[in-house]
Amino acid sequence: MPRHRRRRRFPTRVAASLLGLVLIGTAATALSPSAHATRRPGAPASSASSAHARKRPSVPPERATPYWAVVSRSDRGVMVDYRNVTADGVTFRALRLRARTTLLRWHVGAGDPRAWAQVPKDAGPAIDWPVEGPAGVVAVFNGAFKQSAGAGGSMVDGLTLAAPVRGDATLVLNPAGHWAIGTWGSAQFPPAGFDVSTLRQNLVLMVSNARPTPAALSASWKFWGDPLHEVPPEPRSGLGVDAQGNLIYVATMAHVMPASLARAMVAAGIVTGMELDINPYWPILGAPLTPLHHPGPYAVTLPLAQHDPTIYNTGWERDFFVALAEPNQWNCDWTAPGVPAGAGVRAQPLHRVGVGCGAHR
Repeated sequence: MPRHRRRRRFPTRVAASLLGLVLIGTAATALSPSAHATRRPGAPASSASSAHARKRPSVPPERATPYWAVVSRSDRGVMVDYRNVTADGVTFRALRLRARTTLLRWHVGAGDPRAWAQVPKDAGPAIDWPVEGPAGVVAVFNGAFKQSAGAGGSMVDGLTLAAPVRGDATLVLNPAGHWAIGTWGSAQFPPAGFDVSTLRQNLVLMVSNARPTPAALSASWKFWGDPLHEVPPEPRSGLGVDAQGNLIYVATMAHVMPASLARAMVAAGIVTGMELDINPYWPILGAPLTPLHHPGPYAVTLPLAQHDPTIYNTGWERDFFVALAEPNQWNCDWTAPGVPAGAGVRAQPLHRVGVGCGAHR
């Protein structure tokens, strides 16, 4: 059957690819300079009154941590770092986006979801460099199952591409690109006061309370995607948040069961997480050493992935995520206008807000 087809419960697919990950050392070494929940923890309520104060903000910077290698940083501190983790004898790559220094946007693919052509360019099948380039791209990674898989809903720029499903694992974004992950329709999700402007669902939670869920450990592997030729060990990817609210992407090109991905997500520090796409053709990851303001290379990737992440620079057939750098100043942030109820489909260009933005526009 065509490689694109995937159903939620009916296997159909043909296995490929081997693992090739190199274990990262314990040093969290910076590789480059540069320049979430609803308000990031620790953000200041007012701006500094002098240049000296701006250089020495009251907010502590995002610091490097053991076992994670820094990919990019700004005046706020670390933006993106990565490491390898092991689960069931398999090595997975984990990439972490710091909640206080980055923001996230979601893009449709050129062909999926079905109504992709109605989405404004800022969320279209390629990075929108005029809109997203000024902030600077700091990471890109694959989305989740095709709409035809019936694995959940999606929404962006005021356009509901597929209706959200109560009980499904859900990533939500607000206009400022802050994120949250949880079970749609549960008592505390979306979080109180969280203005949902983007939504992406896929199946149910794979990790909850820092543990693999019973569904992830179940022998019913068919629930977790359509494997090639009904052979369930597949390359798999997942996404979750840690206890500090940072976002962590985890993937391997080795052929693994759903439970192994869940254990790897926990090993990477995820407390709440969901599966993204599977099978050899779809997992893709990239992070540059400095923020990209126009198309460029990605130094950190998913070893043995079948595609270079530069495909997102110009356009790709499936949905994906783009992480951007926040401004260097703590009291200045990127945001989009949002979509008022009943306003219809609206593009979401970014602009800076905050009392610290004036001298750095």
